[in-house]
Amino acid sequence: MKELDFEVLFKFQMAGMKFNQCHPDTKINQYWFVKNFLTLGPYTMYFFLLVNCIKYYVIRNDFFNAFRTSVPVTFYICMMLYFCLLIANRSTMGSVIKKMKMDYTKTRTMDSTSKATVLEYTAKGVNIMNLWGLLMISSVIVFMSKSIALTTYHTHKNGELTLIPFHEMMYPLNITEIRKHNILVFAATFAGETFFTSMSALIYFSTVPLGPIFILHACGQLELTKKKFENIFEKDNVDELLTDIVQNLQYVYSFVQEINDCFTLIYEILLKQTMILLPFTGYAIIQSISYGELTIEYVCIFMESLFTSSIPCYYGDLLIQKGEEVRLMAYSCGWEYVHMPRARKTLLIILTRGLRPVAINSIFCTICLDTLSDVYSQAYTIFNLMSAMWN
Repeated sequence: MKELDFEVLFKFQMAGMKFNQCHPDTKINQYWFVKNFLTLGPYTMYFFLLVNCIKYYVIRNDFFNAFRTSVPVTFYICMMLYFCLLIANRSTMGSVIKKMKMDYTKTRTMDSTSKATVLEYTAKGVNIMNLWGLLMISSVIVFMSKSIALTTYHTHKNGELTLIPFHEMMYPLNITEIRKHNILVFAATFAGETFFTSMSALIYFSTVPLGPIFILHACGQLELTKKKFENIFEKDNVDELLTDIVQNLQYVYSFVQEINDCFTLIYEILLKQTMILLPFTGYAIIQSISYGELTIEYVCIFMESLFTSSIPCYYGDLLIQKGEEVRLMAYSCGWEYVHMPRARKTLLIILTRGLRPVAINSIFCTICLDTLSDVYSQAYTIFNLMSAMWN
């Protein structure tokens, strides 16, 4: 069986973090500030242009375009918060990655069954990373493809060059009208809008998939620990085996705590982001249909929001389940058939600690499927309020 190398398996994730200058190994120096000024400067400039655009639409009671433009504004605010939190938690993030690398190194001396378990959960993490990357790339491509396709269609229909922008927005200084007839101005705004969307996608990709990757690794470690309880009282060195299990559980609990240290705020932001994006994009989609417009890009953002909120909650629920399985396995390992007071005391400690769920938390809730259903319910409530007020 091939060896596991964290840097190779998650090379796209690490490359994205290094490009964004938020990797734990990235040095904070003058180059870091210059690099971020060159990338985040234009990114922030377009944020202010979008805010000005929203103001323009609200003054004219054009709430459809106001809510549609609020989507990239929401992305900017959330992405910058993600970026700042990654920088603030660089040392803890580096510790989590280092522990995963050490665990992968230990697989060299594991039996085939244990190796297969680690490989199974690692493969799931890699698949999530690849799927997330595909979603981010497809989101940018859909915006570009729509612009190119509509430009081609209207040019052929009208018999003259008709430029359709990457994103419908109102620029100051009459740039919106100028770019309809000036290819250079159109190209500049098109490049700026593409850059803004690409930066949002890249920061998103550098942040959100990390949580499920780490959670799945913790699930794999709990699965390995659970298997150590099998027929444990039929062996001679029971006390040593139980001590080893306690050490493994302490390691997993500390690993999960470090994940919480990194992602408590990030997941709170993610849940609130989903709560805002779902009604905004849903409203934009329905209103655009009534106007006879094609908004496939917002359909993609809507589906992407569903996916990016569902995956962490699903695997957070799986982590809770794995922790409960370990506790039940400890209780049913056959301790009642033997008289070993020391072993029973150790098991009592394991069972007592197991009463507290092994879970990933945001500020106000546990990341699980129940929380996800609450988020969807609140998003639907916001959507109904929007529809009632502005339809």
